[in-house]
Amino acid sequence: MRNFNKARYFSSLFKIVDSNLLSFSNKSVLITGANGLIGGSILDFFMYLNQEYAANIRISVLVRSQLVKHDFFDYESIHVIEQSVTEKVAFDGKLDYILHAASNAHPQAYDLYPVETALTTVVGTNQMLLLAKETKSKLIFVSSSEVYGELADDLDSHNETNYGFVDILSSRSCYSESKRMAETLISSYIKEYGVQAVTVRPAYIYGSRFSESNTRADVDFIKKCLNQEEIIMKSEGLQQRSYCYVLDCVAAILLVALKGNNGEAYNISSDTGNVRLVDFANALAKAANVSLSFDLSGVRGGSPIKNSLLSNKKLKSLGWEEAFNLDQGIRDTLTILN
Repeated sequence: MRNFNKARYFSSLFKIVDSNLLSFSNKSVLITGANGLIGGSILDFFMYLNQEYAANIRISVLVRSQLVKHDFFDYESIHVIEQSVTEKVAFDGKLDYILHAASNAHPQAYDLYPVETALTTVVGTNQMLLLAKETKSKLIFVSSSEVYGELADDLDSHNETNYGFVDILSSRSCYSESKRMAETLISSYIKEYGVQAVTVRPAYIYGSRFSESNTRADVDFIKKCLNQEEIIMKSEGLQQRSYCYVLDCVAAILLVALKGNNGEAYNISSDTGNVRLVDFANALAKAANVSLSFDLSGVRGGSPIKNSLLSNKKLKSLGWEEAFNLDQGIRDTLTILN
């Protein structure tokens, strides 16, 4: 992980603090995928609340390998569980919330390891459901906008009950189909065992805590900007996407954890981030003062979905509002890492 500008990062974390999220004070939480963009940013926010607000949140994290750490947080009180999420988790003591964000989440992983991608999501979610059942904690499952498939031509955006086509005979569907199966598994545990669980479906989330191994196009664009290199697009970038800054996503996930109805799903998207991929790249290039060009001769990759715009109406009914518009989120990402 790259070095963060602590002052800028803390200023940004402060923007999403409110009385609702301070309700996590004195609670016990487990975060899976805590080395990832979303899981790691949730961890950072809880660490910030403990450090700056004496929130006394008891934090446990589950990671496949050594926890990636900042140099400005004290991790001594963190309980680190180093194992695969697909293995049974032994947890002693009280647990209030499981924030389950562990999964393969970039195109190269889907391409090279489709079996592992599918099993990590389905088997890993089953293990977290077993833990939620055992500890009587509430599970918050981080799903994906890809569960919707392709948006029908007569619709402007996906709401939480409208699903499109996914090619189940394509190995690329290992991600979207396993997320779908995990959501159905959650509904099954709720019906059969009375588990408490909600699902969030994030849009295209971007921010500073990305993994260097992530092969998503938007992450590559951010890396180019940070290195003051030209952004080279491998497609015309006409795909419509809902982009959302990661700290707005964190605030949304935690609000759903507190207020979401059992068994329901909530989209996470911003009001200003509904743009084409090329528009996102242009906004990054402008903010970083780098050039943007196109090379359309290479092999195409990534999601085949052309339109994945998400409605955030249901999320906003819980009281969520974006704290960072698209330009602010992009500037924040670059400034924190510069």
